[in-house]
Amino acid sequence: MKRFMRSFAAIMVLGTAAVTSSTDANADTLDPAHVPADAKWVIHVDYEAMSESQLFETIREKRPQVTQAISGWLESRYGIDPSQDLHSITMFSRDYRRYTGTIVMQTDYQPDKIEAVLRKEKDYRTSQFEGKTLHTVTLSKQQQPGPSGDETMTVVMQDGNTLIVASSRETAQATIQLLSGEAASLAGKRSALLSDDVSTSWLYGAAIDLQELSDHPISMPVLSQHQRITWSMGSHSDGKLYERADLVAQNEQVAEHMEKVLEGLVAYETLWANGSPATTSLVKNVEVTRNGDTVRFQWMGETQALLTALGDIAQRYESWKPILMRRAKNQQ
Repeated sequence: MKRFMRSFAAIMVLGTAAVTSSTDANADTLDPAHVPADAKWVIHVDYEAMSESQLFETIREKRPQVTQAISGWLESRYGIDPSQDLHSITMFSRDYRRYTGTIVMQTDYQPDKIEAVLRKEKDYRTSQFEGKTLHTVTLSKQQQPGPSGDETMTVVMQDGNTLIVASSRETAQATIQLLSGEAASLAGKRSALLSDDVSTSWLYGAAIDLQELSDHPISMPVLSQHQRITWSMGSHSDGKLYERADLVAQNEQVAEHMEKVLEGLVAYETLWANGSPATTSLVKNVEVTRNGDTVRFQWMGETQALLTALGDIAQRYESWKPILMRRAKNQQ
């Protein structure tokens, strides 16, 4: 499912490449009606708000390759120009199996261009469900198919500005019913996937039932010792940026260990920031606290301070580049 997961990766880079100070906080925040009631994890990106931020503009100016490569891929693949057309993205899955998941994009797109690209893919076929056309392609054949079978992708043009990208026809059908209100969603419900930050953050993620990861093919021993995690980034009404994560462990002993791990990371970053006043000021604003089985990591700071710190970090990486290049050459 490399190509399907590449779309997830592209979205994540687009999301994490920016920080916003937009005052229109509720423009495209996570809509609980777009998340199934039995979801295990959800990630939401309010791309429209992020694209208006000072930090995003700076990254686009000084690191254009970061956004250009992904923007070009989305435009050639789906006829979507993120700078003009993309509003928000919601990703979720009902389990932690490989080759599963759904993306719901709120975007202006070109149906003819999407269909033309899909027709060139392997094993292109269509089917109908509740008046919608499902476009399915095979991305790769699995020599030893697991519970999810071959790696496929199904695309549905739900309406004029809603695009569904799902890992199977069955998942796409369930998403059509979800968006039409025929299936249970998180709307109006109390859920561990929905924290108080949902209505204000422009980048939000949450996962529950993490103990199920103990059986995942990819070993994740740290995450699997937690019950749930929520993470968000956004801006307060005064324009200050924030990042906050709550990790609920299986017991207090695990939480104590996680608290020490995070405190150790902050201590390392404090040492690493030496010589960069901007980076030092950012690290000083990090707080790690624990209440029983819950550990909270949070940070708050000014946009300009973060921009300056990112500039200092980039300069340090540039100073290491010749050493890394020589080492890579010697290993060839």
